[in-house]
Amino acid sequence: MLNPVRISLVLGLLVLGLGSYILFIDIPQTRQIEHLVKQERQILPFDDRAITRMTWASKTETIQLERDDQYRWSIVSPIQSPADNQEIRRLLRALTIGKIKRVIQGEDGKPLDLSTYGLGPPYLSLTLSTPSETVELALGDRGPFAPSLYMQTKSDNQVVLTTLDVMTFAQKTLTNFRLKDLLLFEREHVQELRIQNQHGEMTLQRMSGVHSLTPNWMFVSPNQGPADKISVSTLLMDLGELMARGFIDTDQQKKTIRSRTPQSHVAVTIREGDILHHLDIFHYQDGEPAYAVRRSEEPLFEIDPAILGPLQQDTFYFQDKRLFGLELTDLAMLSVKTPTDQYTLINQQGEWVLDNSPHTPLNQNMVNLFVSRIVDLPAELRLPKGQAGEETILHPEFVIQGVDRQGKVRGKLILGHREKGLVLANGARMPGLFQARSAILDQIPSKDTLIHEQG
Repeated sequence: MLNPVRISLVLGLLVLGLGSYILFIDIPQTRQIEHLVKQERQILPFDDRAITRMTWASKTETIQLERDDQYRWSIVSPIQSPADNQEIRRLLRALTIGKIKRVIQGEDGKPLDLSTYGLGPPYLSLTLSTPSETVELALGDRGPFAPSLYMQTKSDNQVVLTTLDVMTFAQKTLTNFRLKDLLLFEREHVQELRIQNQHGEMTLQRMSGVHSLTPNWMFVSPNQGPADKISVSTLLMDLGELMARGFIDTDQQKKTIRSRTPQSHVAVTIREGDILHHLDIFHYQDGEPAYAVRRSEEPLFEIDPAILGPLQQDTFYFQDKRLFGLELTDLAMLSVKTPTDQYTLINQQGEWVLDNSPHTPLNQNMVNLFVSRIVDLPAELRLPKGQAGEETILHPEFVIQGVDRQGKVRGKLILGHREKGLVLANGARMPGLFQARSAILDQIPSKDTLIHEQG
């Protein structure tokens, strides 16, 4: 039987222990948490979009920036130059999102040793101004957490631990703040592209698509004809993303560089509505950057010389290299002559039939695949005049001709000698002798195959 006195003693000890826990552990921890929550606050007392001026002062340089009413930032000191809005926006946004986690206080009220936190002197000082107020901040070492950063708020000289990431602010120089985009244009609004290189000058214009919403590019000079939409679009994308890697500002440095004889020189002009974007690109030696010039009063821009790859090509690179010369939608009749066969296909309201046997059913899928391969066969290489093989192409074994809906012979493909995966080819779209992929020879079906494999 339990002793009532013992039970009362045990219960009393439990109550005493619980009270001690609440008094000496739970309440102090709760108060500490409440104190930390109360300490946590925003770093900036205003929205970063209200900031109109910023001074960035590191141990090596001081940079002053200003914003206009259109939210465009400019560097006003130590040079005057357009600024990289995205870079500045990224920094200011980090300050807006960042929070002060706690205030660092010295033991027994003693002053803090600022060097302990990387603040004596600071690695970076920021002055941020709106039209009505200014905030000064000093940034120091990385904090004990990830991410965290020690900061001193100049208004009250408090050292605080923030949630900022040190890598957001580390190793930034004047180059980081400069606008590095060389050609600011909207690709869908470009109407003309002009390239001048060692081969001469070529001009391409954008035309409205006839059979689709996709615009077509056409050569205006030195020849007239369709251009390769993929090649032109890729080049415009690369030009739109062209960024400066460095800047040559002084007249003496620019003069020294420009006095050399370049290995290559390319001029690019882009017409976007009424706006002309012009860029001269020079490359002096392999292993060096290329240099781009927009206007004489601007810096020389160091750029990646890889952009010169497509810009140094001749017209063949940008041409529509399909040899046949007639679009699928315009094709009404296709005659085929091979070493072992000869037949003519006629398109009757979207269905292909044999000219001499219109009621014989054909494998429409096979015919459509074959016709599309003929229409879209591109030249891979252009052979110079006088190249061996011209005699062979004069007496070809494979001749394919296309007639349009007006009865005119506009499509033509002549295939000759096969060698190393390529076949000599000549087409109606481009004069000259070319090499195409020889797989096309194995993809020309016989008449019997079209009939027997119907389905």
